[in-house]
Amino acid sequence: MTGDGGGRWGNSVNGGTQHGPVVQAREIGSYTSQHFHFHGGEESAGPLPGPAPTGHQLPLGEVAFKNRVAESGDVLRALDREVPSGPVHPLIVTLSGISGIGKTALAVHLAHELKSRFPWSTYVDLDEWRTAGAVDTEAVLKHLLRRLGVREGWLPAGYRDLVGMYKTVTDGARMVLVLDNVWSADEVTTLLPVSARSVVLVAGQRRLHALEGPRTVALVLEPLRREPALDVLSEYIGSTGRQVSPQMVSRLEQLCAGFPIALHTAGGLLREHPSRRVERIVADLTAALHEKGLSVVEAVWNAAYDALDAADAQRLYRLMPRYSGYDLTLEAAMALLGTGRDDAEDALDLLTNAGLLADSPRPGRKRLHDLLRAHAVRRADRYGDPAETEDGLRRLVAWYRRQAERADRVIAPERMRVAEPVPALPYAPDVPFEGEAEARSWLDTERKALYGLVGTASDLGEDTHAWSLCEPLWKHYEDHHNHTDAIRAFGTGRDAARREGSAEATKALIRMRCQLAQALWKAGRPEEADTETRQALRSAESVVPDTKLHASALEFRGKFLAACGRPDDAVPYFERSRALHAALPNPYGVLLQSLLLGRTLRAAGRSAEAGEELETALALAREEDHPRMIGRTAAELGRTYRDAGRPERAFAAYEEALDQERRRESTYDQAVLHEELAALAEEAGDRERAEEHRGSARELRVRAGAEPGRAGEPGTGT
Repeated sequence: MTGDGGGRWGNSVNGGTQHGPVVQAREIGSYTSQHFHFHGGEESAGPLPGPAPTGHQLPLGEVAFKNRVAESGDVLRALDREVPSGPVHPLIVTLSGISGIGKTALAVHLAHELKSRFPWSTYVDLDEWRTAGAVDTEAVLKHLLRRLGVREGWLPAGYRDLVGMYKTVTDGARMVLVLDNVWSADEVTTLLPVSARSVVLVAGQRRLHALEGPRTVALVLEPLRREPALDVLSEYIGSTGRQVSPQMVSRLEQLCAGFPIALHTAGGLLREHPSRRVERIVADLTAALHEKGLSVVEAVWNAAYDALDAADAQRLYRLMPRYSGYDLTLEAAMALLGTGRDDAEDALDLLTNAGLLADSPRPGRKRLHDLLRAHAVRRADRYGDPAETEDGLRRLVAWYRRQAERADRVIAPERMRVAEPVPALPYAPDVPFEGEAEARSWLDTERKALYGLVGTASDLGEDTHAWSLCEPLWKHYEDHHNHTDAIRAFGTGRDAARREGSAEATKALIRMRCQLAQALWKAGRPEEADTETRQALRSAESVVPDTKLHASALEFRGKFLAACGRPDDAVPYFERSRALHAALPNPYGVLLQSLLLGRTLRAAGRSAEAGEELETALALAREEDHPRMIGRTAAELGRTYRDAGRPERAFAAYEEALDQERRRESTYDQAVLHEELAALAEEAGDRERAEEHRGSARELRVRAGAEPGRAGEPGTGT
């Protein structure tokens, strides 16, 4: 996928010449005229239903949520005020305060309260999309657009195109957006819907003055007052069915100092240990506060940790800070512990009931609050064993690698790979993948864990695991273009393969260099990509000459040169790669390189040669009965004939491409072709035909959720 703009977000560029009002944001399952990046195609697995309103996608509200009446009232009054004239701007509610004060709970509570007023709401924790302190805004935009009902195959790859689509889809929308764990105003501004009829709830420790204006409610949270704090504890005590004196409840409330996070952990202690006297709990906490000089929350957490009845629960708590993912599944907990399903389930339940783990916004998963993560590190430093940590992480790395390899084989079963797959593991079951969509979804859901575990494997000295994990991550990178994560992981994989030095690792080093190179040139670092493709090709020529891997290295070198605007220099590499595929023989490789070659010749302005190559490629695609390649090649042939001033042949090629994309049910490619056919008809003076194609393209955009069908309702597809 590339980012040349699409639909309403740019102008079509074909070999440097503009044709008509619309452009390909990218072609799903094809190459763009500018970037020559191969992509397998999200919609190739079969038909997708039209998007539907996604409704309310919020975490469950806190069970013992109390008070914050004044803050809620401020928000409701602001909603009832008349919208001022001027730039379109949503109502922004900022919730700031120290960690553990209840910002997230209030934001989620408000969002649930507003559901009756708004048809759509969602929650996004920016920490889920944060790497080394920086939020991947492109990934967040794609996530939001998916939730707004935009089909996967329609998501632009380029940042500017994503911003443009988000503005289009949210224009006038009635929605509530919760943005949690925000560090700065810069992280928010791009994500604001273009609608005065929307509300954005922004939760973070700092007060974000840059967001404040006429349509802002700034809530600075303080600890809970005495009465609501007592209500929280009373609700927990009531769930145990025991009698506790008001004096003891009052003393416990005073110890928690109004911090919701401390109140809930103390409540968890009461609930988990109904037979333990409250007097004992209060005495232990008092001693920790006054004799050991601990903070309120530290003392409460220590008490909750010490009260855990199972060693596995304490061990899992100590291990969790080393887990690189956003949240944890039961299977991942089983891998960390290595003791079986029952023990892992018990450990998760104990930690959750004790208030040391929380339910994730994603069902069936658990999260460790950042403050608790730091506490777990301190428990690990005091009570942990480095051997238990290493053993748990080695199991986790192996389990994740196996699942990623399995997902990758579901998505692309014929793709060339170097690593031998990990066999079934005895300590944790496999994730079931019913099809390509589920496999892609799993890779994306687990992206934070997977990319982080490449570094974990390297730190453990597990070099084979490090570079092997990078192979299935290639597919995720191609789909999502998370350049920063990919560069870090693929660079680590390259170094791991180089260190290992085995025959298998030497081949892997070639693959790692190619993968890294593409992420580098896409991220605007061509000098480094040049070095990587040169070294990959040099190694391939000396270590694995005349093989598929050699042909692949030639292809990556050619794609790099083409992406740098040097199509004439790229041509020989595609020719050599094609010759190797022909000698192997590998018919699909021959077909692919022929398409690349034709596209490159067209970009070089060599239309006659491009036409000959593409005609040959189209014949091969028909012979193989490969709808996706027929569609790509015919579309490129249509563009070539259009450039050459041969409209009738261009019409015929475009129509054949359109037939194939209908057969594949690739709606994005259909819309692109309709727009190009409209521009071609306009050039030929056939306005009626042009309007028909433009109407068809718009209908497809609306059905895909890429353009609202009714103002103010995102994702209103048919």
